Amino acid sequence: MRILALDLERYGPFTDRTVRFREDARLHVVLGANEAGKSSALAAVTDLLFGIEERTRYAFRHDMPALRLGAEIRAADGRRLRFRRRKGRKNTLVDAADSGLPDDSLAPFLGGLSREVFCRAFGLDAASLRAGAAEMLEAEGELGASLFAAASGLRGYRALQGRLEEEAAGIFMPRAARERTFYQALGRYEEARKAIRQGELRAGDWRDLNEEIAEAGTRLDAIHAERRRIAGAQARLARLKRVAPLIQALDAADEAAARDEADRPGQWTDAWIDALGARIAAEQAARDGAVRAAEVLDRAEQELAALPLDEGLLARAEAVLEAFRGIARHDKDAQDLPRIRAEADGLGLDLARLAARIGLPDAAALKSRQPSDAARSRVEGLVREGRALAAEIARLTRDAAGARPGPEAAPPEPAIDPAPLRADLRALAGLRGEVARRDEIDATVRREAGLLWLQAGRLSPPVPDLAALAQVALPAPEAIARHRRAFEALERRRERALERQAATAQAAAATRLRLRLREGAGPLPSLADLARLRAERDALIEAGPGAEPGRRSHEDAREAVREAVREAVMAADRAADDLVRDAARAAEQAADRVRLEAETEEVEAADRDLAAIETARAEAEAAWQAAWLPAGLAAAPPAEMAAWLGEVQTLLDALAAVETQSIEQRRLVERVEAARAPLAALAARAGLDLLPGLDPGLILARIEERVAALGEAWERAREAEGRARAAAEQAARRAADLAEARAREAVWREAWGRALPLIGLDGAAGPDEADSALAAWAAVPAALAALEHQQRRIAGLSRDMEAYRAGADALVAALAPDLVGLPSTAAMKALHGRLGEAQERRARRTDLERRRREAAEALAAAEAARGTASAALAGHLAEVRAESRAETRAEHPDGPAEEPAALHARLTARRALRQALESRRADLARVSDGVAEAELRADLAGTSPDAIEAALRGLALEEEALDQRGKAAFADRDRAERRREELAGGTGAELALAQRKAAEAELAGEARRWAVLRLAGLLIGTAIGRQRAGQQDPLLTRAGALFSGLTGGAFAGLAQDYDAGDEPRLTGRRASGELVPVDGLSEGTRDQLYLALRLAYLEDYAARAEPAPFVGDDLFLTFDDARTAHGLEALAAIGARVQPILFTHHRHVADLARSRLGAAVDVLEL
Repeated sequence: MRILALDLERYGPFTDRTVRFREDARLHVVLGANEAGKSSALAAVTDLLFGIEERTRYAFRHDMPALRLGAEIRAADGRRLRFRRRKGRKNTLVDAADSGLPDDSLAPFLGGLSREVFCRAFGLDAASLRAGAAEMLEAEGELGASLFAAASGLRGYRALQGRLEEEAAGIFMPRAARERTFYQALGRYEEARKAIRQGELRAGDWRDLNEEIAEAGTRLDAIHAERRRIAGAQARLARLKRVAPLIQALDAADEAAARDEADRPGQWTDAWIDALGARIAAEQAARDGAVRAAEVLDRAEQELAALPLDEGLLARAEAVLEAFRGIARHDKDAQDLPRIRAEADGLGLDLARLAARIGLPDAAALKSRQPSDAARSRVEGLVREGRALAAEIARLTRDAAGARPGPEAAPPEPAIDPAPLRADLRALAGLRGEVARRDEIDATVRREAGLLWLQAGRLSPPVPDLAALAQVALPAPEAIARHRRAFEALERRRERALERQAATAQAAAATRLRLRLREGAGPLPSLADLARLRAERDALIEAGPGAEPGRRSHEDAREAVREAVREAVMAADRAADDLVRDAARAAEQAADRVRLEAETEEVEAADRDLAAIETARAEAEAAWQAAWLPAGLAAAPPAEMAAWLGEVQTLLDALAAVETQSIEQRRLVERVEAARAPLAALAARAGLDLLPGLDPGLILARIEERVAALGEAWERAREAEGRARAAAEQAARRAADLAEARAREAVWREAWGRALPLIGLDGAAGPDEADSALAAWAAVPAALAALEHQQRRIAGLSRDMEAYRAGADALVAALAPDLVGLPSTAAMKALHGRLGEAQERRARRTDLERRRREAAEALAAAEAARGTASAALAGHLAEVRAESRAETRAEHPDGPAEEPAALHARLTARRALRQALESRRADLARVSDGVAEAELRADLAGTSPDAIEAALRGLALEEEALDQRGKAAFADRDRAERRREELAGGTGAELALAQRKAAEAELAGEARRWAVLRLAGLLIGTAIGRQRAGQQDPLLTRAGALFSGLTGGAFAGLAQDYDAGDEPRLTGRRASGELVPVDGLSEGTRDQLYLALRLAYLEDYAARAEPAPFVGDDLFLTFDDARTAHGLEALAAIGARVQPILFTHHRHVADLARSRLGAAVDVLEL
């Protein structure tokens, strides 16, 4: 379909504007400057074909209802249609008389295109071109992906396919994983089924639950009683452990206080002691202050005596400072004066050179003969005009010489119109899809069959023959569930038995430990030992002297019996005494022995239960394996086999689908073979010799290549004719332009001769001489002004320097005669240094006088303070002096009286000792839990710290064992009570049923979502595969030819290569045969490759369906002139099948199109 005329009646900035497209043009270039309406005209093409959008942005000049577009279009078979498009929601197509047209009137011309497909596939701008090339680079040049991107105009499909597959994998994969949502829902479903089974109520279960709860409660009561006993013992021992250090510290403090009181008896109040310390500190501080003040006063007087002053110099300090500040200005003037004189001399030389360049004798002549600004501007304009005329005449002369026609090469063969062959080829357009479908299904069947066998082999257990397995009767899901419930019940029994065994074994171990600890504390006789000893004693008493025959005499025998009876009586008595003394330990030991026997029986019972459960598990495993014998498989656990059975069923369903695809493949093979005869006839008409038995798909590709070659030859012939006609017209235009330029040159020479004397040149001078003279005159005013300025500066600097020297010399002579004779600036620097030293001495002397005055005042105050502090200390000591002296002499009659500082230190230490004693007693009362100190001391007297630690450790072990037994008993009772509550409430099974239904709904939803995502990813992959399989050879051939033209022969065409994964990759083929991958191309070359693929696809589409015009919007914005020219030629190369329309606002693009394509291009200006 071609647009012959575009009527912009009321649209955007246009009103009643018609753009006509030449029918014989191979390329249309629509040129519109900025704000000329190029974007509006570009949008008008889309709105014309598919309707004006409801909220259009091109109603800024005309009202929405008034928008109108019109066009005349022509189909490939010659049909024409004249129509108009109005703004509205329905019945928007009308004819020239505003009569309504059917909405499908454009369907034969558009070939089923939608607005989106038209904009993506038949529209392209510079940004989309660059993005498409980047998409090819991202796909690493994968062949199918590159062809698909160029054909559809879509971008980001690879990333979209990856996201779809990743999201689908997050839902379901054949291998179960906890993070996949399908298996999460499946786990909840299985848990609900398990809960339903567990929620069933039986009479035996109810009785067992009640008995289990009662037995656990009994155990917990016994444990609580034992806990109370242990807690009391632990509290007593912990209290003794806490108070023992405090009692020891309290005893030590009592002893120290008693010693101090014995050495120095007497009582003083805390207030008197604190006052004594304060007065001692005040007296010492006053004494130290007086010493420091005296030292400061001495230093100040010594420093004042060493500082003389120069009063005369200080009196004229301001004059000296002012003269010193002038040194920098004087030195700067002295430094600048020679430089400024040199600059003035240089300016004079510059003016002399400018006078010589212009041809005048000196600078005075320059000043008097300066031309006006108007005269200089006039000459400059004539210089530019003359050079432009010379360049234009030279260019026109070269163009005329280069445009002379040369000998035209004769065409190698007569051009044949390929239109009839194309029409017949369109009738077979559907065959390509059937061939691609046949090959695709064949590859799919092979791939899916291989995947099925591979997946079957990866199952656990693996399936060697999937088809044979389909004939075997496998266990039903209900049977698997039954076995699974049996295994789970046995596992629960085993877990309870293990818990019972661990708890009883731990309790027995704790009991044995307590027995060993008591036995380690010393021999512990029992009642049985006492009974045995008493029986031995009684036997000896009853036996009498004859109990031991063989003695040498009767007296010896009686003595021996009495000794034996006495020892037996003593042993029995000792055992009785030990038993009474350690009655509590003996009772605990006996109780633990009885407890150990019971716990040992429980451990043995738990071992017997575990053995019975293991036997039942072995029998269940044998029955489970027997159920899978017909399939010849070693069955995994029931939960895994349930999932395995589901996967096998999925594979069997997929195997049936593969069989269905095989039937479709055979049908397509028959249809493709039916087209062999028509293809052979068409190949003969196109002049092709084909090998017998060649695949119909390859025959169709050869025919398309042949028709494309015939079309190119036909177009080259038409282009040669157009170029010849355009060359003749252009030669005539160039001759006329050259004559007009020479006439303008004659007028310029007349004005040139009149203007040259104004700048001091004669009429024979050329533009270059005038440029030189103008440049010299332009520098004259600035040079004259600079010279006058420098001369004024020299006079001022000389005057200022002389005035400064006179003032400085007079000041030096008055204040420092010894400096007369030195340079003015050096003398002033020395005088300024002396002034600074004098000012520093004056400031130092003022400060020293102030410090001397302050030191004298401080010394007087310190002396007064010392007297006051000494009197206060003496008065304070006088209050108790008599008592203190009497006590001191009574204890030490020959020693001196005690010093105040020593007295204060001793009294402070005594008070601290008394406070520590009170603190220890308070700490003891706080941690003793209300027990009297005497009782605590009595308990501590009968034990030791090591015994307390040992007892606490034993109690901790007992408590730990009780914790384990209590946790086990509590867990048993809690589990049984919760189970009983569930059964009594009757809601466990109902809740589990609701959870199972919710899980079933979630499974269905996740499966549906997975199917949608998986199908979407497969659709994208299938589209890419079809593009690669169905259009690879002819499309690559044509795209290679276009790519060669776009690159100016830098590449000979395109080819496909295979990467390490055996995937086909698109590559560029240089003339030398070297293959360059997509990522090896430059950015601009990748843009050219994408454009070549898009244009080749449009040509291929035009051979199979009615094509729409291809619209480019500033397509070559990033191209240089050479690449733009090749791009224009590529667009014209498809002009025989597709109407290319290029919108641009760059005039040089239109000029390049005219120079390269001649009459084959139609340039329209908005």
